[in-house]
Amino acid sequence: MIGAVVLSFLATAGVVVTASAANQEIDGYAFFAETDVSRVRVDPDTRPVELGLRFTSTSDGTITAVRFLKAKGDRSAHRVNVWDGFGTRLATATPRRESRSGWQHVALPEPVAVTAGQTYVVSYHTARYRATQSFFDRQLTAGPLSTAGTAGVYAYGSGGFPEQTWKSSNYWVDLAFQPAEEGGGTRPDPVPSPTVSASPTAAPSPSASPAPTTTAPTPSPSAPGGGGTPGALDLPRVPWEGGPSYYANFPQAKASGWNNPGFFPIGVWYEGVYTQEEIDRDKAAGLNTYVMLTDQSDVSLIRRNGMYAFIPQPFSNRGNESVGWVIGDEADMWGGPGNGTWTGKYPGQGQICTTTREGCGLDVMKKESATVPSGDKGLRYANYGKGVMFWQSDSDASKFVNGFSSVVSNDIYWYTDPHVCTAPAEGPTYGVNKDNCRRAANYGLTMDRMRELDAMDGKRQPVWAFIEVGHPFTEDWAPTITGDQIAGAVMNSLIHEARGIQYFNHNFGGPCHSQHVLRDRCGDAVRPAVTELNKRVTSLAPVLNTQSYAWEFNSGLDTMLKAHDGSYYIFAMLSRDTATGSHTLALPPGVTGSKAEVLFENRSVPISGGAIKDSFAQEFTYHIYKITP
Repeated sequence: MIGAVVLSFLATAGVVVTASAANQEIDGYAFFAETDVSRVRVDPDTRPVELGLRFTSTSDGTITAVRFLKAKGDRSAHRVNVWDGFGTRLATATPRRESRSGWQHVALPEPVAVTAGQTYVVSYHTARYRATQSFFDRQLTAGPLSTAGTAGVYAYGSGGFPEQTWKSSNYWVDLAFQPAEEGGGTRPDPVPSPTVSASPTAAPSPSASPAPTTTAPTPSPSAPGGGGTPGALDLPRVPWEGGPSYYANFPQAKASGWNNPGFFPIGVWYEGVYTQEEIDRDKAAGLNTYVMLTDQSDVSLIRRNGMYAFIPQPFSNRGNESVGWVIGDEADMWGGPGNGTWTGKYPGQGQICTTTREGCGLDVMKKESATVPSGDKGLRYANYGKGVMFWQSDSDASKFVNGFSSVVSNDIYWYTDPHVCTAPAEGPTYGVNKDNCRRAANYGLTMDRMRELDAMDGKRQPVWAFIEVGHPFTEDWAPTITGDQIAGAVMNSLIHEARGIQYFNHNFGGPCHSQHVLRDRCGDAVRPAVTELNKRVTSLAPVLNTQSYAWEFNSGLDTMLKAHDGSYYIFAMLSRDTATGSHTLALPPGVTGSKAEVLFENRSVPISGGAIKDSFAQEFTYHIYKITP
């Protein structure tokens, strides 16, 4: 069964390989066409779930149908799906007619083309199913077909991309495959005889995580001024890592100009770069950095266009476009805390830690870090998730944050995560619930958590914000972020001292699936807002690259105070639980003037009695005030 909590319900029965009259004749190849499944137990789980089989083929061909083993008593409305290995839905169909139980053969409206060597998933949605644990401990083959990794996959919910695994379980999903070069089918190689178990309890609803192809960035700095500061304020400073001067400690980043106060990193996660047109689109959106690249990306193209990259191993054609390495993504979640040993397998490939008694995420990070060439002095980028943010103690979480990287981020998607608002061990631990969850201010909460952990070793590194730009979760009913919300999330992260911006550029659910949201039609609704936002951030780089002053303008507002080139800059937004409307900002001693210019809004507000009064119409509304004494 699917799940992390094992019931004491482990009756077993054998699976026998034999011809079965119940099976429909398959024209082509299938994995289980000759497998006797009469003794496969019905699982006690009754939550809606998408169940799938992950496979690959050594030859081109087509998928003509999806097959699934229906459980007795299953009255669910079923739908079958075909996906590529990155979670893009390629086809869907519903059965015209079903038998009460046994194998159901659902023909696709049009055959789905399969490319040799690529990974695919066939799946169906149900609330009642049959399952066999420890089935995919070894690879299965059927002619040109073979199972890929831990082949039995699932996703709880209304029907998203299944990619979680449980105890090498088989959920009895199959396909009909027709090779391109053959006209008739033969039977698959015999299936081994594993053990059937009434599987244990199901796992909680999945949290989507990044992994596919994405988009790239490039901004062109246009700064509001050129050096110098107004009179120093008698206020404490917000601790920081040193701003641009931090990057001067890393030769490649310094050579790339990252220590220039006019540069601010605006990146995109896991993008592919193959053509000049792609680069042009990324630069037009205001991006300047690729964090993680797909295989075969053309780094020389990045280089020629003056853009930058954090690259994975191995990339032999590495040059001055590379400022560092990506050494880990969410190992705090899929590896977990503890001092266990990593097997070298990633999610979906089998057992991750050598023992289930202790997590091995720290060993994952240690071994991933060791893949960086010896003596390399590039930046090392690590991204974490809900383990560091919610589930782990400060002591365990700080070991991840402080042990391996020189730039760090955390990808909590407050606007779109279907579970973060209500899962007891997540948002509610910070006082975030369904009523105040979808707020820009919560992205500042993520920054605060990461900065607190980062400070625990007495040293500091840049903490970047990670913001979604579409529909990153597989659940279609989950929210899709808007352009205004993206702007609010970015600005609140900057107010809470984000030293870079990173966009998650993938749609795994919703009406428009994409791995390149900021490039293709799936991003049409948000691209103008993101482009304008990036233009503003880039123009503010010399301001953002100064150390902030600590001052509370209003306890109900999230604020930041900067000084640059003879002026003071005040960034302001509503805090998480503050109502929209008019609010007053009390200015600190030394910040004086008759009015404050409101940047990007073509207006100004008067300064009266040492204070500014202004309206905040939406929870994502932000204002940036410039006061020149």
